[in-house]
Amino acid sequence: MMKRTLQMCLVAALITGGGGFAFAADPMKDREATPTLGERITKDAVKGTLMKMDGEFYQIRNADGELVRVHVDKSTKLDKVVEGDRVKAYVTDKGHVTTLQRIEK
Repeated sequence: MMKRTLQMCLVAALITGGGGFAFAADPMKDREATPTLGERITKDAVKGTLMKMDGEFYQIRNADGELVRVHVDKSTKLDKVVEGDRVKAYVTDKGHVTTLQRIEK
């Protein structure tokens, strides 16, 4: 009888959220795109202000004032960004972005 009561209490605790041991989801996790070490070493990085998002093509104004047109698609690891954000894009030699990060101003 005592064993059955203990089992019922454990089941009830698990159903109600683990008795206070539930972990909060990290609200920033889905926002952060992190480049791999290989990307950091082998890819060129374009850093600047995201000026325009037009489908799969984004335009970034770099520190020299030049507009750099890059390509993103479903394979791109992508932070949630909007026009006007400061960004850093890891770009292949063909202009495809492998990772696009939003950076602090």
